[in-house]
Amino acid sequence: MKTTVKTGIGVALIWIIFCMLLFYTGNAKAGFVTGIFLNVFLLLASIAVGLYLHKKESGFEKLPFASDFKSAMQSGIVYALIVSSFIYLYHEKIDPTIKDDLVELRMEAIHTMIPDEAAYHELQKEDDTWAEKSYNDYIENQEDIIRSMISSFSIFIFHLMGLIFFSIFYSFFATLILRKIVLRQ
Repeated sequence: MKTTVKTGIGVALIWIIFCMLLFYTGNAKAGFVTGIFLNVFLLLASIAVGLYLHKKESGFEKLPFASDFKSAMQSGIVYALIVSSFIYLYHEKIDPTIKDDLVELRMEAIHTMIPDEAAYHELQKEDDTWAEKSYNDYIENQEDIIRSMISSFSIFIFHLMGLIFFSIFYSFFATLILRKIVLRQ
């Protein structure tokens, strides 16, 4: 197995262990934001360490930029796939309370904006979409939209897309910094 792939797997396991420790200590909700920041930092660490170990393994030979970029991306993509898959399992099977709390917060916001039928009648005057629908139909529709946007699968897709975007960004700059500053090639 390639060094870059091993690095991506190892660093992803660090993040998974951190999340499970938060869960088992009862601090999952409190550590939610910290987990996000740690996730992005560990992605950068996975890319930088994977690229450095790959270059060290090859004797720091001068390779084209694209080759080094590809090696950096391997660590990042492996990390992104493992972490995103774990996030899906975490929100679907292990601890759906964070996801459910986000849905409840959005539903409270909708009930604050449109608290009763009188406010709904004002909305009907402004928006023809709801002209022939009842207040309960509106609330059910909004709840369905929110539940589809904050589902385990959508969270998986958002994390995967975000981590892949960051992988591309970090890989480019990690390769550039390693080549131009650290190794001065």
